Amino acid sequence: MKVNGEVLAEDIRKALSSDSTFFFTDLLEHCNVLVNTEHEPYLKLLSIFSHGRYSNYLENAAKLPKLSETETTKLRILTILRMSINKRVLKYSDMLSETGLNSSRDLEQVIIQSIQHNVLDCRIDEANEQVFVNQISGYSVESGEQQDYLLESLSRWSESCRTVTENMQTDVDTATNKLKANMQETAEFSKSVEAAKASVKKEKPHREATSAKSRKRLA
Repeated sequence: MKVNGEVLAEDIRKALSSDSTFFFTDLLEHCNVLVNTEHEPYLKLLSIFSHGRYSNYLENAAKLPKLSETETTKLRILTILRMSINKRVLKYSDMLSETGLNSSRDLEQVIIQSIQHNVLDCRIDEANEQVFVNQISGYSVESGEQQDYLLESLSRWSESCRTVTENMQTDVDTATNKLKANMQETAEFSKSVEAAKASVKKEKPHREATSAKSRKRLA
């Protein structure tokens, strides 16, 4: 079956321009048939969007399709996202270098768009020109270093869940013990009340008889 390279190239450009598409693993696998064809530059461009950074595009721009403004912004967002994989604190200077931007204001706009697209959760520290990363959305795991980071993150998350569970169990055990103690106190108090009632009932006939005798003597 002959592959229509023009159709695949168009599919690539649509995906790169889409506001809702930031991950391209499936499309990349589907478009591998473009290798050694006239449309291979589109495959290489897609590969950069899938795994690379904006600086990688600049290095090979002469051999790749020109980016639209929308595609340029998206690749800069993806660049910041991939920088966040191995670092929790990103310096403006490093991000400016990797995104090809010249001003902090332009960089902050890209970061804000990353947040708006729900691919990055972070806090911008304008005063110290750095960004604190809280969470990143799904990404392609390529290097061993990235895999180690992912495993470390999952391990921290698992440990955090275990600690929370243990604390909850401790609170439950404490509450249960208090409840048992209160129930025991209530039961003991009820026994005391019942014993007092029984004692009163037992002494009542005696007190009445004594009272009757006293009235007779007075009469």
